Amino acid sequence: MLLVAHYVDRSPIEGLGLYCARDLRAGEPVYRYDWRFVMVMSDAEVRALPEPMRESVLRYSFRGRGEARLTGAMYYCADDSRYMNHADQPSTLWIAERNEYVAARDLPAGSELTCDYRDFCEPEDCEFELR
Repeated sequence: MLLVAHYVDRSPIEGLGLYCARDLRAGEPVYRYDWRFVMVMSDAEVRALPEPMRESVLRYSFRGRGEARLTGAMYYCADDSRYMNHADQPSTLWIAERNEYVAARDLPAGSELTCDYRDFCEPEDCEFELR
């Protein structure tokens, strides 16, 4: 669940992106995993969706990584965190012990909030090459 004021807008990285609406300090919590905002959908449920919704779910979902990896199902974030784009040098860092992303550095309002998809995806699940 997102913990900061934010908005969604066009991204120079890809499609839409997530942006902070106010200045953030390095280390400030940005997102915390909360099961109430993450749906688990079976592959069969996704296949049964109307085409436009199926495309959206597939674009913004992931199977997980390691012990959390799903077979025959995927995670879908129900909040705006699904618009967080990947960056090799992301503006947020995953803190596993707290199940949250924090600002990697001081971020002025209007900064795109990015993460490293390798934090929660296996490389073969990404539609692009991770370096």
